[in-house]
Amino acid sequence: MLSGSHLRCSLLAFIIYGLVFQVRELQSAPFNVMGPPGPITVAMGEDVVLPCHFSPEQSTQDMEVIWFREQFSPFVHRYKGGQDQYGDQMLQYQGRTKLLKDGLDKGTVDLKIFHVQLSDRGNYTCFVHRDSDYDEAVVELKVTASGSIPLIVLERYQGRGIQVACRSAGWYPQPQVLWHDPRGHHLPSISEHITQDNSGLFAVESSIILPRGANQQLSCSVRHALSSQEQGSAFYISDAFFQNAHPWMTALGIVLVAVVALLIIAVYLFKIKGKHEKKIAMQEAALRHCDAEIEKQAEELAWRRYAVPIEEVNVVLDPDTAHCDLVLSDDCKSVKREDTRQDIPDIPERFNPWRCVLGREGFNSGRYYWEVEAVDGGGWTVGVCREDVKRKGEIEFKPEEGIWAVGQWAGHFQALTSPNRTLLPKIQTPKRIRVSLDYEEGRVAFFSVDKEIPIFMFPLASFEGIRVHPWVWLGPGTWLKMWP
Repeated sequence: MLSGSHLRCSLLAFIIYGLVFQVRELQSAPFNVMGPPGPITVAMGEDVVLPCHFSPEQSTQDMEVIWFREQFSPFVHRYKGGQDQYGDQMLQYQGRTKLLKDGLDKGTVDLKIFHVQLSDRGNYTCFVHRDSDYDEAVVELKVTASGSIPLIVLERYQGRGIQVACRSAGWYPQPQVLWHDPRGHHLPSISEHITQDNSGLFAVESSIILPRGANQQLSCSVRHALSSQEQGSAFYISDAFFQNAHPWMTALGIVLVAVVALLIIAVYLFKIKGKHEKKIAMQEAALRHCDAEIEKQAEELAWRRYAVPIEEVNVVLDPDTAHCDLVLSDDCKSVKREDTRQDIPDIPERFNPWRCVLGREGFNSGRYYWEVEAVDGGGWTVGVCREDVKRKGEIEFKPEEGIWAVGQWAGHFQALTSPNRTLLPKIQTPKRIRVSLDYEEGRVAFFSVDKEIPIFMFPLASFEGIRVHPWVWLGPGTWLKMWP
């Protein structure tokens, strides 16, 4: 039988073993960052909290948290070394963000944005880094705005009725205008005009004809597209307006007849002169059109000469450069982002933390092209980069850093130019892109294989004798295949 002292020692050893086992379990648990299951919606001018959670819960002493939009720097908000960092914060967020630190010990790194603006809408990336562990999650923010109470205006007599307009401004996204009679029945409008101001807010105007003998009480409501909120106004037109319609239209008819007569006289006086001037203008326009066509053909020939390379290359991806979340096929011709970290060494050639991979073969002379097929999951970019491109830490995708690329980034198809990205709204995002490189000219160009049209050509660059490799970046769930 065990004595009391032996029993206490055994119990203490058991407790210590259990604590050590739990610590090892926590250390071996995978590090995950999670956002909300759907978008966050907020009204313009209000404050919003973007939720982000990481697990397992750990000490926050050495933790780094970065909230950013399209790239690490400039960022929306940064927390490092137990303090907020504002050195490279985006101008539009200065004085408007706060990391809610009350939940750090519980695994939450929520970001609060004050006085939300319409320009704040879009995707935000929550990036959490601690020691060698890191992960990220994307949070979508939708911003709405409820506009003014509709203004109802009696515009003019129309036929045997009266044209009435309903106007409202300050909405986002684009609202819906509805007309109703006193019983709530929907009435069709004859016209609807929608405009958008420089800040992105919509103004709407809808018109309806109220005929004589119809119910003279109507209501107009402007309804929000993302919620049930709406603004409405009602009005009543007395019968006196309809009784005065015919005399007013008679007077208007007399004025119109007089105006038409004057126009006929003016046309007659300038008829011969007008014909002569029209003939001369048509000849000048034909000459300008001919010159424009010649110039367009010359530009097209120049484009084809510089943008269409001579040699098609067989691009094979280099597994030694692939981020540990990227899984390459057996023939190294395709790559997929799995977001499941592989047990491979973090050698200097490997990208980390950006999910990038290079082509195995580099070029320091000649003209080449290859094609990339993309299945969009969470965005992608394709292009070329210099062999000495930065592989570790924060990387900015721009020519000054040795990267020339286009792709589906932050919800937009764009060229990764500097200092600002170049949006390509007129180009439908292609499934297959041709990348062309003329090393001696320093020319990098892209074509849509789907539409057989040019996409974008970067300004001439100097590669300074350094090898240039095919380069891709993959967003969450994205798959890319190299052709041929």
